[in-house]
Amino acid sequence: MRICILGATGLVGGELLTLIDRAWPDAELALYASRDQTLEHAGRTHQVYAASSLEQADTRGGELAFVALDDQYSARYCPRLVELGYRVIDKSNTYRMNPEVPLIVAGVNHRRATADTKLVANPNCTTIPLSLALEPLRAHYGLGEVTVSSYQAISGAGLAPLTSFVDATIAGFSQMQRAGELSGALLDASAYPGNVVPHNGSTDDSGFSSEERKLVNESRKILELPKLGLSAQCCRVPVPVGHYENVWVELERPADAAGITELLGAAPFVRYFPGPEGTHLTALATVQHRDDALVGRVRRDGRDTNGRRWCLTVAADNLRLGAATNAVRIASAWFDAADPSLRV
Repeated sequence: MRICILGATGLVGGELLTLIDRAWPDAELALYASRDQTLEHAGRTHQVYAASSLEQADTRGGELAFVALDDQYSARYCPRLVELGYRVIDKSNTYRMNPEVPLIVAGVNHRRATADTKLVANPNCTTIPLSLALEPLRAHYGLGEVTVSSYQAISGAGLAPLTSFVDATIAGFSQMQRAGELSGALLDASAYPGNVVPHNGSTDDSGFSSEERKLVNESRKILELPKLGLSAQCCRVPVPVGHYENVWVELERPADAAGITELLGAAPFVRYFPGPEGTHLTALATVQHRDDALVGRVRRDGRDTNGRRWCLTVAADNLRLGAATNAVRIASAWFDAADPSLRV
């Protein structure tokens, strides 16, 4: 099988290379990025070609393509990859809300990846774990309203912001230590190091950012609940990897804690942690369980009067489950994966 990665040199591209070794170890790789270069990964050197070379008349096709670049590249090259015979899974926002393109979370609606499907949209990194946690509740109790507050790692912004964050954090805290000033006054109040900032890109007339709108609209499409009452607020926190979401759920039918925990404990690609304290349920714990949604802190909302209002916490590695792992699991609906944990 010939597998293409467009965006091979990025953070998600590197994770895809790791997972492809597990899922299809004998695959032939065709790697592309913004320019010609070489890539060192897992002790091997790979040749990476400029994305523009895909437009050449003699470009070879293949079976499966992952696109992990921005919207501009996706809009330009996804149709070309389909034309070359690939089944394409796109990570960008380009096709997510297109009604003709399935938006898929493996373990929720992967039935949408049929034999006739040529292009699939991979959801946003907060939408994937949230959908995995909500789907069993939707199926058993029905969903009334959902409120989400997300705390998102810097790596979600890409390799360059992550590198800058790490460098500036080291420099800033070293400077504070030398100055004996640990109040944070020496750090940039608008930057990521030592800070919590609104995830406020592309804020529209509603006052909600594109990240918040993605979480709402994508969840409605995936869960097939177009009128679901869902509201979200998102922020960046000074963590390299691991998105964290606090969730308030109103169910359509009454539930008890035992019933909810039983459902979540059996849900696909969910690792459930019992108890209200949230022990072992942290952002950094997600890098120990990179291919699962970590779910826990299930407890009755203090405002509940009828067993329908509940609180829970969801966390996931945004580069793996929130991007690469979900994409590989979607692809396993077409091409069986050698690793059982990467199959749907």
